[in-house]
Amino acid sequence: MPVVAVNLAMMAMGVVDTLMAGKYLSTTALAAIGLGHAWVWCPLAFGMGVVMALDPLVAQARGANDEPAIARALQRGLLMALAISVPVAAALLAAGFVFEALGGIHLSDLLGLEDASAADAPVGHGLGPMVPASVISVASGYARISAFGVPALLVFLTLRQTLQALGKLRAILIVAVLCNLVNVLFNWLLMFGHWGFPRLGALGCAWATVIVEVCMVVGLLVVTRSVISPYLWPIRRQALEWKPFARLFVLGAPIGVAIALEHGAFNGIQFLMGSFGETVMAGHRMAIVIASISFMVPLGISTAAAVRVGLAVGAGDPQGVRRAARVALAAGATTMACFGLSFVTWPEEFASLFTNDVAVIAVTAALMPLAGAFQLFDGLQVVAAGVLRGTADTRWPSILNFVGYWVLGLPVGFWWAFRQGSGPKALWWGLAGGLAFVAVALIWRIVRRLSHVIERVDLETIQ
Repeated sequence: MPVVAVNLAMMAMGVVDTLMAGKYLSTTALAAIGLGHAWVWCPLAFGMGVVMALDPLVAQARGANDEPAIARALQRGLLMALAISVPVAAALLAAGFVFEALGGIHLSDLLGLEDASAADAPVGHGLGPMVPASVISVASGYARISAFGVPALLVFLTLRQTLQALGKLRAILIVAVLCNLVNVLFNWLLMFGHWGFPRLGALGCAWATVIVEVCMVVGLLVVTRSVISPYLWPIRRQALEWKPFARLFVLGAPIGVAIALEHGAFNGIQFLMGSFGETVMAGHRMAIVIASISFMVPLGISTAAAVRVGLAVGAGDPQGVRRAARVALAAGATTMACFGLSFVTWPEEFASLFTNDVAVIAVTAALMPLAGAFQLFDGLQVVAAGVLRGTADTRWPSILNFVGYWVLGLPVGFWWAFRQGSGPKALWWGLAGGLAFVAVALIWRIVRRLSHVIERVDLETIQ
């Protein structure tokens, strides 16, 4: 529950951004924030996944009472976070070139079809440009500004993963809650120009996020200094060695690829929604944010599963591994089934929380039942990935994510939405099918994996 609370507190920052933009800025600004956010999280998801390799390493070292291994893992993780932030930030700085290129691509040209529907129609072929010209400038600026916060965010995530594996969650929650207040304050100052600050609109939202990310690192180091200092100092000579550093990347890269593939699929749909116009883009953004709130619960269960499974592996307790896996999967399925039912029952009520625009509400409400349909599979797949991460099995989830999202989900959704003219809903149905495949395949992998004795991973001998 504390991990879930931390995830919800972190997610609340994005929710507040969407609320403030949806209620008080234009639909164009909201669509631009959604597009910029989608681009930001494509490369950032990979960096986040790489530092999540600390989950099994720290948990298994803790289960074996190996304090030096925890220190080595954290120090290497921090170096990895700083190193990976360079290419991630570079990708965000290139957003303008990408958006301009996509703005010149019309799906009508690619599909050889005539533009038979209005650009903003929520149904139909959706044959406009993939990125509407009205949002390119602001979306590009949002992504470029976000690049400045990448090092701080990845360092914060490295510290968070370590503290979670150590069972020290209160400090993370305190910092996350306080930083939500900082986020609201700077959104208010920079988006709307209060107290003499410039009125930056959607770009002010991006600058507020950068400020918050720096505050999170400083706050976490201050609040947890007594816990984290022994692992940060003295610097371990082994932590600076190249080969173990590279091996850490080998363990973390598949996690990053798996998360990037999933985020890329969802965010790729944000770009495809651009062909239906900014109203549909904004409605899609609303539906994704609402679904992401519920996703924070199984994501927290997934993190807890990785830690509990890792502890059991480190302690040489195979029954504990299996018990943790069963409990985590059951908890993820139950909670997401409840969320799914609520999305199907009250779609317009959820949509109305975020905007006053009737057209955007209609698009969001039309998509919410589809979000409800894939909640169960979304919860199962992320929890299953956490169970496997606890055993240091990081390659299979990335392979299955590629097949589920990029071989099945996106192509089927694209064909259904544009070739068959079924509109935005078809893109979501395609993702729902991809999620179902990934969930079933990962559970099958768990059954196969846990039928054997799982040895603890030694950070010095990662293959």
